[in-house]
Amino acid sequence: MYLRNRWYVAAWAHELDEGPLGRTIMDEPVALFRTADGAVAALEDACAHRYMPLSRGKVDGERIQCPYHGLQYDRSGQCVHVPGQTQVPPGATVRAYPVAEKWRYVWIWMGDPALADEVLIPDFHWNDDPDWVAVGDYFYVRGSYRLLIDNLLDLSHVAFVHATTLGTDGVANFPVKVRRDPDTVHVERWIFDEPAPPMFKLVGGFAGKVDRWQLIHHQEPSHFMIDVGCAEVGTGATEGDRSQGVTMFSNHTLTPETETSTHYFWHHARNFRLDDTALTDKLAVATKTAFGEDVIIIESQQDRMNRAPADKPIIDINADAGVLQARRMLDELLAAEQGGMIARGAAE
Repeated sequence: MYLRNRWYVAAWAHELDEGPLGRTIMDEPVALFRTADGAVAALEDACAHRYMPLSRGKVDGERIQCPYHGLQYDRSGQCVHVPGQTQVPPGATVRAYPVAEKWRYVWIWMGDPALADEVLIPDFHWNDDPDWVAVGDYFYVRGSYRLLIDNLLDLSHVAFVHATTLGTDGVANFPVKVRRDPDTVHVERWIFDEPAPPMFKLVGGFAGKVDRWQLIHHQEPSHFMIDVGCAEVGTGATEGDRSQGVTMFSNHTLTPETETSTHYFWHHARNFRLDDTALTDKLAVATKTAFGEDVIIIESQQDRMNRAPADKPIIDINADAGVLQARRMLDELLAAEQGGMIARGAAE
Protein backbone atom coordinates (compact mmCIF):
# COMPACT_ATOMS: atom_id res chain seq x y z
CA MET A 1 0.00 0.00 0.00
CA TYR A 2 2.86 2.41 0.75
CA LEU A 3 6.05 3.34 -1.06
CA ARG A 4 8.37 3.53 1.95
CA ASN A 5 11.74 4.46 0.48
CA ARG A 6 10.70 8.04 -0.23
CA TRP A 7 10.54 11.33 1.66
CA TYR A 8 7.16 12.42 3.00
CA VAL A 9 6.10 15.50 4.93
CA ALA A 10 5.50 14.63 8.57
CA ALA A 11 4.67 18.12 9.84
CA TRP A 12 4.97 21.82 9.30
CA ALA A 13 8.20 22.90 11.00
CA HIS A 14 6.34 25.30 13.28
CA GLU A 15 4.21 22.45 14.66
CA LEU A 16 7.21 21.25 16.69
CA ASP A 17 7.85 24.62 18.32
CA GLU A 18 5.41 23.95 21.15
CA GLY A 19 6.63 20.48 22.09
CA PRO A 20 6.44 16.87 20.88
CA LEU A 21 3.90 15.93 18.24
CA GLY A 22 2.37 12.50 17.77
CA ARG A 23 1.44 11.55 14.21
CA THR A 24 0.67 8.15 12.69
CA ILE A 25 2.39 7.63 9.33
CA MET A 26 1.87 4.51 7.23
CA ASP A 27 0.20 2.81 10.21
CA GLU A 28 3.21 3.53 12.47
CA PRO A 29 2.87 5.93 15.45
CA VAL A 30 5.71 8.46 15.37
CA ALA A 31 6.84 11.00 17.98
CA LEU A 32 8.25 14.15 16.37
CA PHE A 33 10.14 16.71 18.44
CA ARG A 34 12.72 19.47 18.33
CA THR A 35 15.71 19.29 20.69
CA ALA A 36 17.15 22.25 22.60
CA ASP A 37 19.71 22.86 19.85
CA GLY A 38 16.91 23.13 17.25
CA ALA A 39 17.40 19.77 15.56
CA VAL A 40 14.34 17.72 14.60
CA ALA A 41 13.96 14.07 15.55
CA ALA A 42 11.45 11.27 15.00
CA LEU A 43 11.11 8.16 17.16
CA GLU A 44 8.74 5.25 17.46
CA ASP A 45 5.93 6.63 19.60
CA ALA A 46 5.98 3.93 22.28
CA CYS A 47 8.34 3.79 25.26
CA ALA A 48 10.28 0.52 25.42
CA HIS A 49 9.22 0.09 29.06
CA ARG A 50 5.39 0.00 28.94
CA TYR A 51 4.61 1.44 25.49
CA MET A 52 3.47 4.86 26.72
CA PRO A 53 3.41 7.37 23.81
CA LEU A 54 6.55 9.46 23.99
CA SER A 55 4.76 12.25 22.15
CA ARG A 56 2.85 12.93 25.39
CA GLY A 57 6.09 13.54 27.21
CA LYS A 58 8.43 16.51 27.19
CA VAL A 59 11.77 17.47 25.70
CA ASP A 60 14.64 17.70 28.17
CA GLY A 61 17.62 19.23 26.35
CA GLU A 62 18.59 16.78 23.61
CA ARG A 63 16.30 14.03 24.91
CA ILE A 64 12.62 13.20 25.04
CA GLN A 65 11.21 12.00 28.34
CA CYS A 66 8.46 9.43 28.74
CA PRO A 67 5.55 10.91 30.75
CA TYR A 68 4.86 7.62 32.59
CA HIS A 69 8.10 6.66 34.37
CA GLY A 70 10.52 9.29 33.11
CA LEU A 71 12.77 7.19 30.84
CA GLN A 72 14.74 9.42 28.48
CA TYR A 73 15.72 8.75 24.86
CA ASP A 74 18.20 10.48 22.60
CA ARG A 75 17.63 11.20 18.91
CA SER A 76 18.98 7.76 17.94
CA GLY A 77 16.21 6.05 19.91
CA GLN A 78 18.55 4.80 22.63
CA CYS A 79 17.30 5.03 26.21
CA VAL A 80 20.01 6.96 28.07
CA HIS A 81 18.42 7.45 31.48
CA VAL A 82 16.12 5.46 33.77
CA PRO A 83 15.13 7.21 37.01
CA GLY A 84 16.15 5.31 40.15
CA GLN A 85 18.88 3.19 38.57
CA THR A 86 22.34 3.66 37.11
CA GLN A 87 22.18 1.03 34.36
CA VAL A 88 19.93 1.17 31.31
CA PRO A 89 18.40 -2.27 30.61
CA PRO A 90 19.66 -4.04 27.48
CA GLY A 91 17.32 -3.55 24.53
CA ALA A 92 15.84 -0.31 25.86
CA THR A 93 15.61 1.33 22.46
CA VAL A 94 12.93 2.53 20.08
CA ARG A 95 13.08 2.94 16.31
CA ALA A 96 14.50 6.21 15.01
CA TYR A 97 13.47 7.55 11.61
CA PRO A 98 15.58 9.75 9.31
CA VAL A 99 14.20 13.30 9.31
CA ALA A 100 15.12 16.59 7.69
CA GLU A 101 13.83 20.14 7.88
CA LYS A 102 13.44 21.86 4.51
CA TRP A 103 11.01 24.21 2.76
CA ARG A 104 9.29 24.92 6.13
CA TYR A 105 8.39 21.25 6.38
CA VAL A 106 9.70 18.37 8.49
CA TRP A 107 10.34 15.40 6.18
CA ILE A 108 10.46 11.77 7.25
CA TRP A 109 11.77 8.57 5.62
CA MET A 110 9.79 5.48 6.60
CA GLY A 111 11.89 2.92 4.73
CA ASP A 112 15.50 1.76 4.79
CA PRO A 113 17.53 4.45 6.63
CA ALA A 114 20.59 3.72 4.51
CA LEU A 115 18.74 5.05 1.44
CA ALA A 116 17.58 8.33 3.02
CA ASP A 117 19.50 10.85 0.91
CA GLU A 118 18.31 14.43 1.55
CA VAL A 119 19.10 15.28 -2.08
CA LEU A 120 15.93 13.32 -2.93
CA ILE A 121 13.63 15.69 -1.01
CA PRO A 122 11.17 17.19 -3.53
CA ASP A 123 11.63 20.82 -4.53
CA PHE A 124 9.04 23.00 -2.81
CA HIS A 125 11.21 26.13 -2.75
CA TRP A 126 8.16 28.38 -3.30
CA ASN A 127 7.29 27.76 0.36
CA ASP A 128 10.56 29.30 1.56
CA ASP A 129 11.68 31.70 -1.17
CA PRO A 130 11.98 35.50 -0.68
CA ASP A 131 10.78 36.04 -4.24
CA TRP A 132 7.48 34.34 -3.45
CA VAL A 133 4.80 34.69 -0.78
CA ALA A 134 3.22 31.42 0.27
CA VAL A 135 0.17 30.69 2.40
CA GLY A 136 -0.39 27.13 3.56
CA ASP A 137 -2.02 24.80 6.03
CA TYR A 138 -2.81 21.17 6.90
CA PHE A 139 -5.89 19.00 6.60
CA TYR A 140 -6.51 15.67 8.28
CA VAL A 141 -8.48 13.70 5.70
CA ARG A 142 -10.55 10.62 6.40
CA GLY A 143 -9.84 9.23 2.98
CA SER A 144 -7.12 7.43 1.02
CA TYR A 145 -4.18 9.40 -0.32
CA ARG A 146 -4.84 7.71 -3.66
CA LEU A 147 -8.22 9.47 -3.88
CA LEU A 148 -6.47 12.78 -3.29
CA ILE A 149 -3.97 11.96 -6.04
CA ASP A 150 -6.94 11.41 -8.39
CA ASN A 151 -8.45 14.72 -7.29
CA LEU A 152 -5.32 16.77 -7.90
CA LEU A 153 -4.63 15.23 -11.31
CA ASP A 154 -8.09 15.86 -12.74
CA LEU A 155 -8.92 19.55 -12.33
CA SER A 156 -12.05 19.35 -14.44
CA HIS A 157 -13.82 19.14 -11.09
CA VAL A 158 -13.14 22.82 -10.34
CA ALA A 159 -16.23 23.84 -12.32
CA PHE A 160 -18.44 21.86 -9.98
CA VAL A 161 -16.66 21.70 -6.62
CA HIS A 162 -15.05 25.17 -6.58
CA ALA A 163 -17.57 27.32 -8.44
CA THR A 164 -17.07 30.31 -6.08
CA THR A 165 -13.25 30.20 -5.96
CA LEU A 166 -11.35 28.32 -8.68
CA GLY A 167 -13.94 27.24 -11.20
CA THR A 168 -15.71 28.41 -14.33
CA ASP A 169 -18.25 26.47 -16.34
CA GLY A 170 -16.21 25.52 -19.42
CA VAL A 171 -13.11 23.91 -17.90
CA ALA A 172 -14.03 20.31 -18.74
CA ASN A 173 -14.61 21.24 -22.39
CA PHE A 174 -10.88 21.75 -22.94
CA PRO A 175 -8.89 18.50 -23.27
CA VAL A 176 -5.72 17.64 -21.39
CA LYS A 177 -2.34 16.54 -22.68
CA VAL A 178 -0.58 13.92 -20.59
CA ARG A 179 3.10 13.04 -20.54
CA ARG A 180 4.84 10.58 -18.25
CA ASP A 181 8.49 10.57 -17.22
CA PRO A 182 10.02 7.81 -15.05
CA ASP A 183 9.02 9.53 -11.79
CA THR A 184 6.58 12.26 -12.90
CA VAL A 185 3.23 12.61 -14.61
CA HIS A 186 2.58 15.92 -16.37
CA VAL A 187 -0.99 16.99 -17.13
CA GLU A 188 -1.49 20.17 -19.19
CA ARG A 189 -4.75 21.96 -19.85
CA TRP A 190 -5.18 25.32 -21.60
CA ILE A 191 -8.54 27.09 -21.39
CA PHE A 192 -8.97 29.78 -24.04
CA ASP A 193 -11.21 32.84 -24.18
CA GLU A 194 -13.18 32.05 -21.03
CA PRO A 195 -14.10 34.15 -17.97
CA ALA A 196 -11.50 34.33 -15.20
CA PRO A 197 -12.40 32.38 -12.06
CA PRO A 198 -13.18 34.40 -8.91
CA MET A 199 -9.72 33.97 -7.34
CA PHE A 200 -7.98 35.29 -10.45
CA LYS A 201 -10.35 38.22 -10.70
CA LEU A 202 -9.25 39.03 -7.15
CA VAL A 203 -5.51 38.87 -7.79
CA GLY A 204 -5.33 39.98 -11.43
CA GLY A 205 -8.22 42.37 -11.79
CA PHE A 206 -9.37 40.71 -15.02
CA ALA A 207 -12.56 42.33 -16.27
CA GLY A 208 -13.00 40.34 -19.49
CA LYS A 209 -12.16 36.88 -20.71
CA VAL A 210 -8.74 35.26 -20.31
CA ASP A 211 -6.51 32.48 -21.51
CA ARG A 212 -5.93 30.19 -18.56
CA TRP A 213 -3.53 27.36 -17.79
CA GLN A 214 -3.38 24.38 -15.42
CA LEU A 215 0.04 22.71 -15.64
CA ILE A 216 0.24 19.83 -13.17
CA HIS A 217 3.51 18.15 -12.25
CA HIS A 218 2.89 15.06 -10.12
CA GLN A 219 6.11 13.67 -8.65
CA GLU A 220 5.79 10.21 -7.24
CA PRO A 221 4.60 9.07 -4.85
CA SER A 222 2.34 11.95 -3.74
CA HIS A 223 3.79 15.40 -4.42
CA PHE A 224 2.19 18.05 -6.65
CA MET A 225 3.54 21.30 -8.09
CA ILE A 226 0.71 22.95 -10.02
CA ASP A 227 1.41 25.99 -12.18
CA VAL A 228 -1.86 27.92 -12.57
CA GLY A 229 -2.59 31.32 -14.03
CA CYS A 230 -4.49 33.61 -16.34
CA ALA A 231 -3.52 36.17 -18.96
CA GLU A 232 -5.39 38.56 -21.22
CA VAL A 233 -6.75 36.72 -24.25
CA GLY A 234 -4.28 36.24 -27.09
CA THR A 235 -1.29 37.93 -25.41
CA GLY A 236 1.12 35.03 -25.88
CA ALA A 237 0.80 33.01 -22.69
CA THR A 238 0.92 29.73 -24.62
CA GLU A 239 4.25 30.80 -26.12
CA GLY A 240 5.65 31.70 -22.70
CA ASP A 241 4.83 35.41 -22.48
CA ARG A 242 2.91 35.84 -19.24
CA SER A 243 3.53 39.58 -18.93
CA GLN A 244 -0.18 40.30 -19.34
CA GLY A 245 -1.20 37.85 -16.67
CA VAL A 246 -0.54 36.40 -13.24
CA THR A 247 1.01 33.12 -12.20
CA MET A 248 0.56 31.20 -8.96
CA PHE A 249 1.78 27.80 -7.79
CA SER A 250 -0.65 25.54 -5.98
CA ASN A 251 1.50 22.88 -4.31
CA HIS A 252 0.33 19.84 -2.39
CA THR A 253 1.92 16.85 -0.68
CA LEU A 254 0.13 13.82 0.74
CA THR A 255 1.32 11.53 3.53
CA PRO A 256 -0.64 8.34 4.19
CA GLU A 257 -1.71 7.86 7.79
CA THR A 258 -3.51 4.59 7.14
CA GLU A 259 -5.04 2.93 4.10
CA THR A 260 -8.06 5.23 4.45
CA SER A 261 -6.71 8.41 6.06
CA THR A 262 -4.21 11.04 4.97
CA HIS A 263 -2.14 13.97 6.21
CA TYR A 264 -2.65 16.65 3.55
CA PHE A 265 -0.18 19.56 3.45
CA TRP A 266 -0.50 22.43 0.98
CA HIS A 267 0.84 25.86 0.18
CA HIS A 268 -0.21 28.39 -2.41
CA ALA A 269 2.42 30.84 -3.68
CA ARG A 270 2.54 34.00 -5.76
CA ASN A 271 5.41 36.16 -7.06
CA PHE A 272 3.59 39.50 -7.37
CA ARG A 273 2.26 42.10 -4.88
CA LEU A 274 4.54 40.55 -2.29
CA ASP A 275 3.97 43.29 0.29
CA ASP A 276 0.19 43.27 -0.01
CA THR A 277 -0.74 41.65 3.31
CA ALA A 278 -4.44 42.16 2.70
CA LEU A 279 -4.19 40.12 -0.49
CA THR A 280 -2.19 37.46 1.33
CA ASP A 281 -4.91 37.18 3.97
CA LYS A 282 -7.66 36.96 1.35
CA LEU A 283 -5.80 34.25 -0.57
CA ALA A 284 -5.21 32.28 2.62
CA VAL A 285 -8.95 32.21 3.28
CA ALA A 286 -9.90 31.52 -0.35
CA THR A 287 -7.44 28.68 -0.87
CA LYS A 288 -8.19 27.01 2.45
CA THR A 289 -11.88 27.21 1.61
CA ALA A 290 -11.33 25.70 -1.84
CA PHE A 291 -9.12 22.85 -0.68
CA GLY A 292 -11.48 22.20 2.22
CA GLU A 293 -14.17 21.58 -0.40
CA ASP A 294 -11.93 18.85 -1.84
CA VAL A 295 -11.60 17.26 1.59
CA ILE A 296 -15.39 16.97 1.82
CA ILE A 297 -15.45 15.28 -1.60
CA ILE A 298 -12.71 12.79 -0.68
CA GLU A 299 -14.25 11.86 2.64
CA SER A 300 -17.63 11.35 0.98
CA GLN A 301 -16.05 9.11 -1.66
CA GLN A 302 -14.21 7.07 0.97
CA ASP A 303 -17.40 6.57 2.96
CA ARG A 304 -19.21 5.17 -0.07
CA MET A 305 -16.25 3.02 -1.09
CA ASN A 306 -16.14 1.54 2.40
CA ARG A 307 -19.77 0.52 2.03
CA ALA A 308 -19.60 -0.69 -1.59
CA PRO A 309 -19.47 -4.38 -2.57
CA ALA A 310 -15.95 -5.56 -3.33
CA ASP A 311 -16.87 -6.37 -6.93
CA LYS A 312 -18.53 -3.03 -7.73
CA PRO A 313 -16.71 -1.54 -10.77
CA ILE A 314 -15.32 1.99 -11.00
CA ILE A 315 -15.82 3.68 -14.36
CA ASP A 316 -13.14 5.86 -16.00
CA ILE A 317 -13.75 8.85 -18.31
CA ASN A 318 -11.55 10.83 -20.70
CA ALA A 319 -10.51 13.31 -18.02
CA ASP A 320 -8.87 10.42 -16.12
CA ALA A 321 -5.96 10.16 -18.57
CA GLY A 322 -3.45 11.60 -16.09
CA VAL A 323 -5.02 9.73 -13.19
CA LEU A 324 -4.57 6.39 -14.92
CA GLN A 325 -0.91 7.12 -15.73
CA ALA A 326 -0.26 8.04 -12.09
CA ARG A 327 -1.93 4.87 -10.85
CA ARG A 328 0.21 2.74 -13.16
CA MET A 329 3.36 4.55 -12.08
CA LEU A 330 2.64 4.10 -8.38
CA ASP A 331 1.66 0.44 -8.78
CA GLU A 332 4.85 -0.26 -10.73
CA LEU A 333 7.00 1.44 -8.10
CA LEU A 334 5.26 -0.41 -5.26
CA ALA A 335 5.76 -3.73 -7.02
CA ALA A 336 9.44 -2.95 -7.63
CA GLU A 337 10.05 -1.91 -4.03
CA GLN A 338 8.21 -4.93 -2.66
CA GLY A 339 10.12 -7.22 -5.01
CA GLY A 340 13.39 -5.73 -3.82
CA MET A 341 12.42 -6.27 -0.18
CA ILE A 342 11.52 -9.88 -0.85
CA ALA A 343 14.79 -10.44 -2.71
CA ARG A 344 16.85 -8.95 0.13
CA GLY A 345 14.96 -11.03 2.66
CA ALA A 346 15.65 -14.20 0.73
CA ALA A 347 19.34 -13.35 0.43
CA GLU A 348 19.59 -12.79 4.17
